[in-house]
Amino acid sequence: MGVFFLALLQAGAQVAPAIHINGTVMDMYDNVPVSGVSVINPKSGQSFVTDGKGKFSITCGKNDTLFLFLSGYQTTRFSMADSTAVKDAYSPVFLFDRLRTTTSKLIIVRPKQTLSDIEKEREKMGQIPKELQQPEMSFTSPISALYEMLSGKAKERSKLREQIQEDERRKIYKELFNYYRDQKLFDLPEEYDDQFIAYLNMPVDFLKHNTDYTITKTVIDAYKKFGMEKGFIK
Repeated sequence: MGVFFLALLQAGAQVAPAIHINGTVMDMYDNVPVSGVSVINPKSGQSFVTDGKGKFSITCGKNDTLFLFLSGYQTTRFSMADSTAVKDAYSPVFLFDRLRTTTSKLIIVRPKQTLSDIEKEREKMGQIPKELQQPEMSFTSPISALYEMLSGKAKERSKLREQIQEDERRKIYKELFNYYRDQKLFDLPEEYDDQFIAYLNMPVDFLKHNTDYTITKTVIDAYKKFGMEKGFIK
C-alpha cells in the first residue's frame, strides 16, 4: 500500500517536459514573413517578438498556451499539447489572418455572413480564454495575491485580454459593414473602415447586448454624419 501511495505522489509531481519552439509567422494572403509579432506565454510572463524573417524562439512547457498578436491581425493562440509527436523541439509555421485589407493589396474574399451569423458572434463576445483568466486569490496568503496582481504575468494577461476583445470588436464591425454594403444600406468606402470604427467608438457591451435594429440604426446614423465630414456624402 505504501509503495502504491508513493508511486501516486511521484506521478502527481511530474511536470510537462520543457520543449523548444522555433516558430515562423507568415501572412496568410501574401505568404510573406510578419515581423514585430508579440509572442506571449501568460503562464510564465515571457514575451518575445518575431524578427525580420518572422521567426521567434521560445522554451516553454508542452502544455503551455502561447498567444501571438500584432495590430491589424487576428490574435492567435496555440499549444503543442495536442501534438502526437513526442519531441523536445518543434518548428511550426503560423499563418496570420489579417483583420483589414487595403486598396493596394489583393482583395480578400471571405464567406458572407448573415445577420443571424453575426448575432451569434456578438453573443459570444468577451469570453476570456481560461489561460488568461485571473487566478483565484488565496486569502491565506495576501502577499502572494498582491505579488500576482503586480507581476509581469498579470500585466501580460491583461494586455492579451484587451487585444483579443479589440480583435473581436473590429471583426464584427467589418462583418456588419460588409452586410450593410451587400444590402445597399450604406456605401462606406472600404478604405474608411478603420477610421469609421474609431469614429463609432461603441463599447463591446453595446454590440453584445443590443438588437440588430438598434445597432443598424446607430451605425447608419453615424455613417451619414461621418460621410458628410469626409466628403463622400453630399
